[in-house]
Order: sequence, then structure tokens, then C-alpha cells
Amino acid sequence: MKRRLPAQYSMILATAARRLTLGFVALFLPMALNGVWAQAKGYSLGADRVEVRTQAHWQAWEFPSDMVTITPSGSVQSRFIQVPHNAVLNAADFSYPIDGSLRDQYANSFQDENNTLLARGGIKRAGSNPQLAERAIDADIATAWEPDPADPLRDWVLEIDLGRLVSATKVVVRFAEERDPFLQFRVHSAGGQNPFGTADRSGALDYTLVGGTTQPNRDQRVFEFDLAPLGTHTEEWTGRIVQYLRVAATATNGERAQQLSAEEYQALTAENQGAVEYVWKIASEERLVTAERYDQLPLEQQGGVRYFRRERPQLAEVEVWTIGENIALGIVERGGNLHDVNPNSSPELAVDGNVRTEWQGMVYFPTGETAEWGLLNVNLGSHFLVHAVRIITRVGGRNLIGYILRGSDGSLAPDGSLIWEELSGETRQLNQNTRLFEDHFEPRPMRFLEFRNLDIARRTRAHEGHRILSTVTEIQVFANGFLPILEMTSDLIDLGSSKTLTTIDWEADTPLGTAVEVRTRTGNDLREVNRYFKKDGTEVANKEEYEKQPSFYRGDILTEFLPGPGWSNWSQVYVKSGEVIRSPNPRRYMMIQARLLSEDAAEAASLESIQIHFTAPLVDRIAGEIEPKRDVPSGELTDFDLFIRPIFAAQNPGFDLIRLIAPSRANIKLRQVSLGDESEFAAGNEETFAEVEKGRFENGAGEELEWTKVASDTLQLGLPRILRRGSADIVRLSFSSRVFLSGATFAAEVGRSTQADNWQRVDPADPVGDELAAGEGLTVLTTARRGQIGTIEVDPAIFSPNGDGINDTAVFSFAVLKVNVARQVVVHLYDLAGREVRRLSERRNMANGLYRLVWDGRDEGGTLVSPGLYLARIEVDDDAGDDNSAARLVGVAY
Repeated sequence: MKRRLPAQYSMILATAARRLTLGFVALFLPMALNGVWAQAKGYSLGADRVEVRTQAHWQAWEFPSDMVTITPSGSVQSRFIQVPHNAVLNAADFSYPIDGSLRDQYANSFQDENNTLLARGGIKRAGSNPQLAERAIDADIATAWEPDPADPLRDWVLEIDLGRLVSATKVVVRFAEERDPFLQFRVHSAGGQNPFGTADRSGALDYTLVGGTTQPNRDQRVFEFDLAPLGTHTEEWTGRIVQYLRVAATATNGERAQQLSAEEYQALTAENQGAVEYVWKIASEERLVTAERYDQLPLEQQGGVRYFRRERPQLAEVEVWTIGENIALGIVERGGNLHDVNPNSSPELAVDGNVRTEWQGMVYFPTGETAEWGLLNVNLGSHFLVHAVRIITRVGGRNLIGYILRGSDGSLAPDGSLIWEELSGETRQLNQNTRLFEDHFEPRPMRFLEFRNLDIARRTRAHEGHRILSTVTEIQVFANGFLPILEMTSDLIDLGSSKTLTTIDWEADTPLGTAVEVRTRTGNDLREVNRYFKKDGTEVANKEEYEKQPSFYRGDILTEFLPGPGWSNWSQVYVKSGEVIRSPNPRRYMMIQARLLSEDAAEAASLESIQIHFTAPLVDRIAGEIEPKRDVPSGELTDFDLFIRPIFAAQNPGFDLIRLIAPSRANIKLRQVSLGDESEFAAGNEETFAEVEKGRFENGAGEELEWTKVASDTLQLGLPRILRRGSADIVRLSFSSRVFLSGATFAAEVGRSTQADNWQRVDPADPVGDELAAGEGLTVLTTARRGQIGTIEVDPAIFSPNGDGINDTAVFSFAVLKVNVARQVVVHLYDLAGREVRRLSERRNMANGLYRLVWDGRDEGGTLVSPGLYLARIEVDDDAGDDNSAARLVGVAY
């Protein structure tokens, strides 16, 4: 079964569009569109910004289609998953194929664009007044279905089709307050199987009694019936699997619902006037006679006239309450998938909501020609707060021998594989006759499931290489609340020309426990991919196969524009509105990804808008390369040259500011700056700004280079003139710094002094020949070395903390290497008896870098220590098992 989709290729588009690399999708039309893409854009483009704000904008983004709420005002939020859930409310969202011979039994049947006969959730059949039947499932207690009093009682029947199989726990029947209930009625449910077997074509369903009245009822308007399981089930299982419900009246008062006075009777409308009885009273006996005969009776024999209101029962609502919404339905449409290594299996049948279909999985065995068959991997298409998984095998199908169910939130192990958590207990690995399984656990974020068919007792010959089938009719997955992670991705954003992206802003409502994260990626090139379809929507492999089809059978050609070569990966997360764009730029194209996070199932962030600000680029392209980039000693002061080559377009204003940022907060010391082309550098004739006195740099003409330390790891240079088209081809920055981690990357950007906060990043590339710098990029690799602590200095080696202002403290200076995560760095101080007297510590989000920890000669209690030698042991937390400590002696004297 599938959710109803709005257009012929909506399922195809939904699946394709959810690739992370997708930019936008457009139908290829024979007539050119003059460069305008044939799709509503998920953004608007202004003179200096890209804006995402309206409902139409968000609807063009890619997201789990059934799990997002977008308001008319343009606010987007995760949909709330109800527990419990009335499955009648969204029955019309689901449809499934039926046999053509059953068309007359399904009032809810229709033909899709491919002439396939489907049934949509709703009213399957109403024996009387079918035009009013939808009122019984419209969630409006003020409307109701009323059978026609003129129809025979056998037609006072309503059949409801939920559109998919659900795990129901209760059925509620509500009659209109101002009208009659059914005098007597019965409710039956069916899971959808034919009780006479699959060969039977009668359309019979496996209806079983839910409940009903046990005596005539004239007053009760609301009935609730709890559903007990049918079939063998695990202890955790509650409720019954249901797709169809039948409510049928079994008795009626007809024309004698209520006796009234003559005046009350006359006040009724004709349609509500029921029987009139004329009583002949003779002796102690009463008989009913006609009105004419009554008038002829003597007065003493006239027993009176009785007036009745006609019975007018109205069924206001039928509710089918389930344990929750089954999020396994719609996996493919929301961008998820199912995978079984077995090429002949159909794992999607395990999540189609149809009891008549099933996934026939092989019993899993890790070796042989069918190795890994029967291992079903499920991507739910989004993160959910999952609390239960149900496995259903239908009566008549092959029984499950055993299974293991595991779940993952998408976290990765060091080898790149998913980290799994077992959800099913050991009892699930060996099954006898159970057909209904439930694995229930505390709610947890989850995106992936792994189901493994097992035969641990070797009751079959699967372990000998035999292909043993074990079937699953349905896998149901239940979650609750708002999604813990809702990820949305924009279509391709065309800026029209290359732009420098400056900052990103957004408006959001983030209750406690929620957050919004945004990322970007950029590029200059697109690639075009065509997909070819037959008239019935079936995709063919390629253009050649498409052209082999008869012309009358050829369908549309779907063109996808995807990010091409040179696109960046997704940037680091922007966690605050107003941050500087981190993706490479200037670029012509970009994409945005937003993630709405929630730690509380009852709370969700809502995103109102996103703005990306941009300006015209200072330079069309600018590339940088550092030298040396290999075999750099870890933690040691090293001389580097950074080469920058700008490429200007005629309209570019140029730059006169250069900013250099070192990794791991390392200090930078400028040595000199040179300008020229490659031939001038090769001949040694480049223009050079050298240090003529401490902190002052000039060229040969006496022009001064301005410079400032923005931070210890950031150096900003101001050139005496603007570099633009026709000026220097290459800029070389010569400086000294330290690298603490192999793979550390330097960053550089250029700006213009007349344009505040307009900085353009230097792209890592290969802008100069190998005679100036070998290789490419701005990343530096260090020499291999053991240990994580280097360059330890104690100054002074002996200090006197007596308060005279001379050598009152000892400073421990050292470098932490190869730890590019948050860690605690500690200096333990011990006396010669091995007692720890003081502990100094510092914690950083990235532990690499230089440290200066100061000891004032006091112990943990604040008392000056005794004179003598002390051992300083420096230690950094480590998960890798490397040498992570070092020691030095320090002396205390008074």
C-alpha cells in the first residue's frame, strides 16, 4: 500500500529528489525555456541576498515528505507523531491494488493514470444512503450517516477500509446525541485475508466479532470495544491487526421508536412521524384495529390511540484507535529504502501495509553462494523516536524460525560502519508457532533497522547451503512525538553569477531542548543527467533503450541537474544566526541544509526563514598553496611560504587586505611579503616587503606594509595599494608557525579596506609551479613521531614563591600534538615521596596547540609547599593508546 501521490511521476521524483547531491528536477520540454528552469524555486534572489521564507519556498525543498508541517505563513516544523492514533483520520492517505473482479465490492476503488485498479482508504461499502457514509469518518461529531428508513435492515451496514493494516487496540462507535442509536448492532473487524484461501475470488474477508449490543438499546450513544489479539503472539503484543471494519444494525424499532402524545406527534415532520395504533378494548384484551374500524366501535370499547415517533438512527463517528502511527509506511516516498542482498526478493512488501503480500527472506547464513541473504537493512528515511517494532506473519504463510532485530541512529564506528544496538531479546532467536511479535523498548532516536532471519537451532538445512524461505508479512515501526532530527535540503540555488557569500541569518523558534543547525555547500559547475520513461511510468535504462520503444509508448524525459566537479562538501555547522559563510566562495551555485533538533519529544523547533547575504567578488578566483607541506616536525617552529594567485575579471574591484589563520591557535610570526610573477620570483626580482626594524616592513621604495595581530593565530596585512587586474600575479607570505596535527590546514582570505567585513576565502589549489611550491593545497603533513606532548619547557627551572616579585611562579610551556578533539590537559605536581600536592589543568574543544600553565608554589589547600624538588607530570586524555604523558623536574627555593 502506498500514500496517495499528487502526480504521475511523484514517487519517482520523490525517490530521486532525496539524493543528497540533487540540485533540482525539471521535466525536459521539447521547446526551450530560454534558460528558465521548469520548477518552482525554493528561494527568492535579491540584489544582495538569497531568501527562503514562504510556504512555496519550503515546499520546493527536499525532506521526509510525510513528516513535515509547513504553515501558510511559511513556518516549517517536524510533524508530531500521535500515540495513540485514530487510524480512520488519515485512511484516505493510503491506497492499494485490488483485483478487477472486485470493483463492485469496493465503492472506494479508482483507476490511476496507469489504469491500475486501486482502493483508497475510506468507505468500502454502505448498504444505505452511501452518499452520506463519509460523515461517519470525518472526525465531526455534528455530522452523521443515517440509513434510509425505507431500506431493509440488512442494508443498514457500513464497511470502512483503513487503507492499510494497523495494530488496533480499541474501536469506538459514536451515535448522534440528538438522534437514535441502533437498537441493536454488531461490529466486526478483518485483517484483509481471504478465509477461503488465495485461490478464492469471492472477495471474502476474515471478519471476526469485535463487539456489539446484548440487549435493545435506546439511550447509550457511545460504545467502546477493546480488541484482543487473534493468533499466537508474544507477551508484549496488545490489540488486533485490522484493515477493515463493519458496523451493522441487527434490530430496529422502525416506526415505533418512542410513544408520544397526539400534540407531540402532530408537531413532528412527516418523515419523523411513525406508527399510529388504534386500540380495541374488549373484556381484558386489547387488539389493534384500523382507524375506520376504531371509529365504528362503541365508546366504551375504544381503548385509545397511540402515537409513535419513527426511529431515526444516526452513526456520527467510528474511530479505530491504534498503538500509534506505523512509520514504516511511506519509507520510500520519504527518501528511505530497504535492501536485501537476495536479488529475487521484494523487501518492500514487508512495509506496504498489505496482509496479502509478504517478503520471502532466506534464512540467513554468512557463507556460501547465498551469503548474507535474509539480512534486511531498512533506512526509515529520517530520524524518529522509536519505541516499538512489530513483526507479523500471516496465517497460511511460512512461519518465522527466528530473528535478530537491531537498530542504529546513524552513528559510525571507527571503521565507518554503523553502530548497532540489539532490540530483540534472545527468545526471538528461536520461534515455534508465534506469528505476532512485538519488541518494545524505551524510546530512542533511530534511523536504521536491521532484521536478520535466523535458524540458530539448525532445524532447517540452511547451514548446509540450502535455500530455506522464512516469510514476513509486515514490519511495523512505532515512534512518538516530534522528530529528534529533521533534515531539509534546498534545491540548487543559482546566484546568477559568481558571488562572495558573506553571512547567514535565520529566524527560528527554539524552545528549551531544541536547536537549529544549518550547513552550506557551493560550486561552479553542474552536470545534467537524463532519465527516460515509458508511458506507464516505467523507467528504462538509457537513451538507446528509450529510442527502441515505439513512439506511442515513449513517455517523458526527466532531466536532473546535479552538482558537478569541484563542489565542496557540506560546511561545518552554523549554530548561531549571523555567522560567516564557511563554504568556498565566490561561487555561482550553492545549496543549504537545515536540521531541526529536539531532545524532547513534546517540543520542536520551527524555522521561519533563512537568508544568505552576498556581495560582488573582490576577485574572480583566488588560489593558495603552502610550502613546505610534508615532513613538517610536529610542534616545532617552522618557516612557511604561502603563495596566493588571484585571477581578476574586468569588473572585480581588487583587494588590499590579506588575512592568514593558523590551525590549532598556533602563533604566527611574519618574516616578509613578496609580490611578482613566476618569472620574477624565479629570477629573484620580486617586490619584497622586508622587516627593516622590529615590527616594521618596507619595500625598496620605502612603502610600508601595515600589519596587525587580530588574534594569536590570525595575522592581518594591509598592502600600500590595491591589487587588481594587471597588477602582481602572485603574493608570497613568508612566516613562522607551528603545526600540532598532521593534516592541519592553514586558511587565508583577502579583503578591501573600504568594504568592512567583505572577506573572500583563498581556495586551496596549485597556483604556482613546483619550483616555487611542490604539490598543492594549504594542508600540512607532519613527520611521524610517538607521543602527544612535545617541546616542554619549565621557566624558571628553580623558582622562589616568596612574594618578592622575582621568579615567584614557574611556567610550564609545552605542545599537545595529534589530538584534534576536546580533551583535558593536566599538570600533576608530586613531591619526592610521590604525594600529589597540586593539579593544574586546562580543557579545550580542540586540544592541539601550545599551553602555558602557571604554578604559584602552593598546594591544593593554598599553602606554600616546602622547598625542594618536585616532579611535574603532564598528561592528556587519550583514546588511541599513544604515549600521552611526559615529566620534568622543577625546584622550589626560599
